Amino acid sequence: MGSLCDSLIKKDISPNCDDPITPGYEAEGVIINRRDIDFAASVFDETNKNVIKTLVLKKSKKAYRIVVPGKTPFTGTKTALAVGTYNNTFTNDLSFVVLDDGPDVCSEIIDGITNGEFVVILERKYKGLQNAEHKGNKAFKVYGWYQGLMANTMENDSYSEETDGGWAVALQETKSPKSALFLFNTDYDTTKAQVETLVSTPAA
Repeated sequence: MGSLCDSLIKKDISPNCDDPITPGYEAEGVIINRRDIDFAASVFDETNKNVIKTLVLKKSKKAYRIVVPGKTPFTGTKTALAVGTYNNTFTNDLSFVVLDDGPDVCSEIIDGITNGEFVVILERKYKGLQNAEHKGNKAFKVYGWYQGLMANTMENDSYSEETDGGWAVALQETKSPKSALFLFNTDYDTTKAQVETLVSTPAA
């Protein structure tokens, strides 16, 4: 007979007094066309399936930076439980602004977002640097891995004070089986270097 998937908590529920949680994201994230990821070559951590150890792109592909200045970059980004008939899943909402507008922006960014599927990596201000064994394992959060983030709303208002006449973009991933995924390999600096490699110009 088949068996149910493991749905048990395995740790005390209490505040982390040594490394208290803090809200927010850094101003720079990374967006990847989901079809450019080499899922077969990418590696999950053997002991924690909520951790991607190595994210690999297909040959000649690269990721792109998202820079959102201000005090609350990526505000509106959240994860929520979605109750299903047989299994509960999670919905990821991710928001950002494109502080520009024009023919190049529309053809190379906005039109691509309209019907594309994406994976986004955001660096949190809460990094877990006090964790001696896994220093920095809370820093980089990955959205869109399982189902892909897709455009939910996009709006251009030339009089908007929030976007200065640019674009407000909201992406959404539905039916994600995991509450969260993190990118982490060895320590914070190693993981940060891997993220930088993703946005580097690929070899021809």
